Amino acid sequence: MLITSTDLDKSMLDILYMNILFVSIFIVFFIIGYMRWKNAYKKLENALNVQREIDPYLPEGEKLEQLLMRKIVDFKNKEKLEEVKIFKRDLYEINDYITKWVHEIKIPLSICELIADKMEDEGLYDTSKELRQEIERINFLINQVLYTSRASTYSQDFIVEEFNLGTLVKSIIKNNVNSFLYKKIEVEIGDLDFNIFTDSKWVCYVLEQIINNACKYVDVCGKIEISAIENDESIILSIRDNGMGIPAKDIDRIFDRGFTGVNGRKTGKSTGMGLYICKKVADKLNINIKVSSQVSKFTEFRIIFYKLSDYLNVT
Repeated sequence: MLITSTDLDKSMLDILYMNILFVSIFIVFFIIGYMRWKNAYKKLENALNVQREIDPYLPEGEKLEQLLMRKIVDFKNKEKLEEVKIFKRDLYEINDYITKWVHEIKIPLSICELIADKMEDEGLYDTSKELRQEIERINFLINQVLYTSRASTYSQDFIVEEFNLGTLVKSIIKNNVNSFLYKKIEVEIGDLDFNIFTDSKWVCYVLEQIINNACKYVDVCGKIEISAIENDESIILSIRDNGMGIPAKDIDRIFDRGFTGVNGRKTGKSTGMGLYICKKVADKLNINIKVSSQVSKFTEFRIIFYKLSDYLNVT
């Protein structure tokens, strides 16, 4: 219009001015648009960088890329949810099989105990003693498998009640009496007349695992001391043995999954799962476990049971 309405030499400056104006306006709007676009995705980028949940930070606009982004996230969420459902179903089937297997295996074990009784009647005391020792070991391992399978669904099998600590400890010692007799281990029990609020079944598993480990790593004619003290906040149960001890480089890793350490390699009887499950259960019960040890001198586990007011934190 400028060219057709005026002479070309007179309109060139106006054309140049309008081009500069258009470019300037375009640059300003481009910068503003870019800053808005960057700010719209900044929180999403930060969530991705720190690996946080991204759903709350998805853009809510109606632009094509925003709609696609929300649809992709929804699709992947549904896909993962379906995978989780399949995984849970398979896990429940495995747990159900393990539970049934444990109950089935109890039948031949009971028969083995009857055979041991018959052997004692015939005067074969030494052989019967060895058989009972192995039966007790098998029962312990079976219970370990059962509790391990239930650990992932622990909250469905949890009841906090008041129990006498001495009664729980003595029942565990009675269940493992053959292990003590087989290695001629002296058990010294101190004052355990304290009441604790906990789930007895799971606590018995934790204590039995620790006591069984003490029997495993103590020498023949060794000694295990069990005692407890009380303070304003908690009751502390001590299980101390004079066995081979835990090396300093291993003591911070004994609760790691699958860790066997130097002692586990020496005996060849460690799976690295017992103490891992113990710590997992103890954390959910709001029980603290502390360990101290010196090689070739002693190992002491201190199990801290917090008093009733602190059990509001049980998960």
